[in-house]
Amino acid sequence: MSIRTLFEKILDKWPAKIICLVIAVFLYFFHQASLIDTKTFVVPLTIIEDGMVMHVGTVPRSVSVVVRAEEDAVKSVSISDLTASINLDTITQAGSYKLPIKITLSDRLMEYDPFEVKIKEDTIKIDVDLKTMKYVPIDPYQNQIGEVADGYEIDSIEISPSTVEIMGPASIVAKTDKIYTSKLNVSNAETNFSTEVTCKKPNALITVLDEGPFKATVSLRTKMMEKEFDSIAVDVVNLDSSLTFAEPLPLISIKLSGSMPVLDNYVVSPHLVQLDCSEIKGEGTYELPLNYSIPSNLHLVEKSDDELAFTIVIKKADENHNEKAEAGE
Repeated sequence: MSIRTLFEKILDKWPAKIICLVIAVFLYFFHQASLIDTKTFVVPLTIIEDGMVMHVGTVPRSVSVVVRAEEDAVKSVSISDLTASINLDTITQAGSYKLPIKITLSDRLMEYDPFEVKIKEDTIKIDVDLKTMKYVPIDPYQNQIGEVADGYEIDSIEISPSTVEIMGPASIVAKTDKIYTSKLNVSNAETNFSTEVTCKKPNALITVLDEGPFKATVSLRTKMMEKEFDSIAVDVVNLDSSLTFAEPLPLISIKLSGSMPVLDNYVVSPHLVQLDCSEIKGEGTYELPLNYSIPSNLHLVEKSDDELAFTIVIKKADENHNEKAEAGE
C-alpha cells in the first residue's frame, strides 16, 4: 500500500474518527480519575524555634492537609506519615511574619505515584519575640495537700535552691517575677520535715531550665489560741480562823492564751486565784489584791478583777464549834 493510499484511508470519514478519538481520551482520563481518592487529615503543627526568637500569642495547633492518590494508597496513609511545621530559625528580629507551612512525608509515602498533598492554608501569620533568660525566686505553692495535725500550723517553707533560671519570649520573661512549686503534702504533720518538689511552668511559652526536684523544708509551730475560764473560786490563804467573810467572795473570770495543744488540755488549779489575808487582824472592811498563779507556758490576757473589797467579821460561836468538830477537836 502506497503512502498516498494510506493517507486517503486515514482521512476517509475523518470527522467520525476524530470524535471516536476524543471519546477514547475522555474515557481514559475518566477511568484514571475514578481510581484517585482524596482524604483530609488534621495534622499537628510543629513550630521549630531553635534560633534567636520564639513565637508569642495564639498559633493554630493543627492544619488541614488534603491527600490525593489511588484509593489503596490513601487508605494506607495515617497522621503519623505527615508532619506540618513552621521554621523560625532564620528570623533574628521581633515582629510579625507571614511564613510558609512545610509538609514532610514519610519515606513510605514517597513510593506512591500518583500522590498529591495540598494544604488548605499554606501560610500562617505569626508574632515572634526575642528569646531571653533570667533567674527568678521559687515560692512554695500557696495551697497544700491535706492539713497539718490539729493544734499546729505552718510557720515557714524554705525551698533550696531558692532561685531557678527561666527562658522564653522577652516580653513574657520580663513580667515573670517568680514561679511556684508543685503542691506539698502536709497531711497530719506535727513536726518539721523535708520533702521534694518540682516547679510549675508559669506560662506555656516559659521554659524552666531546671525543673528539680528541689528540697522543701517545712517548719511547723503550735497554733496559738485564747480561752475563757469562768466561775473560778478564790483561794483564801492566811486568814485567822476566828475570822470570816461577811458575804461570799465573787467568782473570778479570766482569759488565757497559749498553744492550742496545751490550752485545750489545761485544767484550772484550785489555787489559781489567791487572796492573801495575812495582814488582816480583826473585823473591818478591806481591799486586797488578787494573786494569779499562771503556768509559765500560758499567758494571762484578761481578768475580771485585780483586787477585791470585802468585809471581815468575827465568827459566831456555833461556827467555831462546828469547825472544831470537823477538825476532830
